[in-house]
Amino acid sequence: MEKLVLPIEMILFQFIFLLVAIALEARVLYRKLRISRQTSVEYAMSMNLLAAGVGWSSFFAFQDFLPQALKTQLLSYIFFDRPIGSLPTEWHTTIVSVGVVIFFGTFLIKLIGLQLIEFALENTLFQATLSPKESRKRPGLINRHDPVVVRQQPNPALAVLLANAYSYSAILLLLLLRFLQFNAFTFSL
Repeated sequence: MEKLVLPIEMILFQFIFLLVAIALEARVLYRKLRISRQTSVEYAMSMNLLAAGVGWSSFFAFQDFLPQALKTQLLSYIFFDRPIGSLPTEWHTTIVSVGVVIFFGTFLIKLIGLQLIEFALENTLFQATLSPKESRKRPGLINRHDPVVVRQQPNPALAVLLANAYSYSAILLLLLLRFLQFNAFTFSL
């Protein structure tokens, strides 16, 4: 009979990271895309669940192609929250490089997810709106001529990039705090 091993700690941290990312990204989407709070939370939740699903699916698909040493280290970190032994120095560059690739990959997945949501709902998020400066002006003697209407179009790519950067920064801070707490605990033993 085979035993089932579940990485409960990793599942809980993924849940916490999703909550943090959804909250931060919803705030950015609300501000940058000028949509309602409820809509921004729904968009952020959909984009993050899509990105997490694609990320874990890719991980399980590609982990078979990794070298055995890297695969062992990765699975040890996921299941036991620490690598086996010390990591070679060349792996630090690899980890940072993979992190950058994952950041931009997640950005693309979230941007595609936002476009899919907009297409499925047939919303008009990407339509131009009047500039708040132009809508508040009152006609006076100086502004008697026909004012040029400035249209500001929300930039969804920039909004998703900023949202992704904020959530990744917060998650990195949480991981750093977790690392410091874990190392402080092992040093005290």
